[in-house]
Amino acid sequence: MRVYRFPAVRENPKRFLEMIDFTEALNIIIEHAPGPGDVEEVSIGQSHGRILAREIISDVDLPPFNRAAMDGFAVQASDLGNTPVSLDVVMDVPAGGVPEGRVGPGQAASIMTGAPVPEGADTVIMVEWTSGFGKKNVVINRGADKGLNISPSGEILKVGQTVLDAGITIGVEEAGALAAVGCDPVPVFARPSVAVLSTGDELVPPEEVPGPSQIRDCNGPAMLGFLRDLGLDPIDLGRVSDDLEATRVALEKGLEHDCLLVSGGVSAGAYDFVQDVLSNLDVDVHTSRIAVKPGKPTVFGTRGDQMVFGLPGNPVSTMVIARVMVEPALRKRLGCTELGPRIIRAVLKDDIRKKPDRLWFVYGVLELGLEVTVTPIKNRGSADIPSATRGDCLVVAPKGVNFVEKGTEVDVVVWNRCL
Repeated sequence: MRVYRFPAVRENPKRFLEMIDFTEALNIIIEHAPGPGDVEEVSIGQSHGRILAREIISDVDLPPFNRAAMDGFAVQASDLGNTPVSLDVVMDVPAGGVPEGRVGPGQAASIMTGAPVPEGADTVIMVEWTSGFGKKNVVINRGADKGLNISPSGEILKVGQTVLDAGITIGVEEAGALAAVGCDPVPVFARPSVAVLSTGDELVPPEEVPGPSQIRDCNGPAMLGFLRDLGLDPIDLGRVSDDLEATRVALEKGLEHDCLLVSGGVSAGAYDFVQDVLSNLDVDVHTSRIAVKPGKPTVFGTRGDQMVFGLPGNPVSTMVIARVMVEPALRKRLGCTELGPRIIRAVLKDDIRKKPDRLWFVYGVLELGLEVTVTPIKNRGSADIPSATRGDCLVVAPKGVNFVEKGTEVDVVVWNRCL
């Protein structure tokens, strides 16, 4: 799996007035997106999905002692030259117990997995190779090399060794590693405050029946879910009408947060006020038209450590741009080291016909087998939400071609749903 590598941004303060290529636009966004904010501490139990803010160093050797890796008997390998052999059982060492005394020649200690190996013993024989527990003598039926079934002290980690790097997402295994080295509470980056706003006179809430010329707001709920998938707790600012003053008031409220996602009002229509209002609110607009389909009228701006995305009104466009542009910017803000988009290569199972003027993102279905393949999903445009629900990835159809042939190896944007 890899991520895009982007060329350096060319210095041109008016470049956002032009339609720019996708990779350059994403490079601009990543360049201007702010980094992580404050560091806070949470318990291990509350750390799942959070971004680790500091490198974690082990404070112990792991294991902290020579540890039995099997239930069985701790013995001296030199006693096993001629098996079967009978040894005297001189002690029992349970997990969590402390050996009392040492194991000498001709002796054995019954021992449980995870228990410290007593002094003198250099090998652990699994119980299945013996006459069993519970007697004063044990018969060892097989020989073994010295050190068998013993995990030496410090084999896994040593004091002062790095356990986890800063910038990783804490998951199941990471929580276990944090616990193993006593890192509780855990230093994590504070989550940014992100608000979602939909624009348009035609929009009504999902629970309402649309009137003539109205539609339900799809973008708001989609973006709220998208942000929750990133581990954020988004603020829903609802909908605002296509009115200049109402838009100004709504955007001012949205700019009280670290990041604002606005859908609609960013194209070239007479009632598309978002970009003008943002400029009047001292937001530096870095992109406004991108050579990508869907999602051409995508606006990105910053004001200090705040960032704003003006997303297209059509829901599929909004969802696609969220995946490939908003998520990398937010991952940088969250403190992640890997920003994405996450890309794999797959063999195309059906032709894609397109116009050559822009890069296209096409929803597809990924199949992971001996050969990784992807089937593009046919759709009826940027409002065709049902077609998007059938996809679990995005096929990248490059700019400059009008036909991508079946059997071609292509880039595919993936997320957790398809892997």
